[in-house]
Amino acid sequence: MNYEEFKTRILEEVKSRLTGEEQAYYEHADGNMLKDSLVIQNRDSQMKFGAIFSSMYEVYNAGLALEEMAERLVQENREQKKVKALQRVYMLENYENVKADLYIQIVSQKKREQAQTRGIYRKIGDIILGVYFRIGEENGKVYSMMVDRIFLDKWNLSKDIVLKLAMENAVKMDPPKFYNGFRMILSAVLGRGAGISIEEYCPTEAERKLGVCLSTDENTNGATAIFYPGVARRICEAYNTPAIYIVPTSVHEVVLHDCRYVGDVELLLKTQREIIEEFTPEDEVISNHIFMYKLETDEITEVM
Repeated sequence: MNYEEFKTRILEEVKSRLTGEEQAYYEHADGNMLKDSLVIQNRDSQMKFGAIFSSMYEVYNAGLALEEMAERLVQENREQKKVKALQRVYMLENYENVKADLYIQIVSQKKREQAQTRGIYRKIGDIILGVYFRIGEENGKVYSMMVDRIFLDKWNLSKDIVLKLAMENAVKMDPPKFYNGFRMILSAVLGRGAGISIEEYCPTEAERKLGVCLSTDENTNGATAIFYPGVARRICEAYNTPAIYIVPTSVHEVVLHDCRYVGDVELLLKTQREIIEEFTPEDEVISNHIFMYKLETDEITEVM
């Protein structure tokens, strides 16, 4: 097989092994690539993995099968991504390097013991708000890890300072949005949030009586949004009510009810548990209790 045929064949072999999120292409020698190379890259990433054609051709002529070479290239690219993720984790040693990527997230019941044993967290009723580190983002998904409390000593910072910063970051990363049933369906169809911002939200009569979902722009880990500073107060003011009931149905959302339209809190609790049992995956359950925010006290508490 001559050199030009080899370049075409190895590119075809690599492409046949890639996922829909990966791409491979030919890149000529320029300021980035010193020699003509085969490049593998994630479609939503700037990071490139390159292999020089001339060097690969030498290895091929030395006896390495084309198929095996392609397999190795694809695997090396994926291993490189793992190394990059590990390098991000090692950055936790330096607070200044990671502080912009620390954020608050509600911890699922399955991870509650881990958070209470090793995490940096705040507890409200049986809900735990933990500090997480955003490792990276790929295909619209955020990859993160819970931050171990040992880093408080390494950073020489108090828990309260880190919690405050992480909450401020969470508000910027994922602003709160309101969803009724139609908007939830629309979000699922569009593959992105279709909610109403807190500044624009004006509850309808039906939403006052039946409740409305609070999540975030991405509908992911949105239950945390009710604990953002000032959010519960602004909801009460929008409803012109002294208090709201907060029903956590999963890590992704809570359902809000104007207290004036709730005659039986036990019925809310029963409904919550039926929803969780039927629709919420085990690793997304955050609470089996009902909470209330009172405008008078400006606090969220567990009430049942």
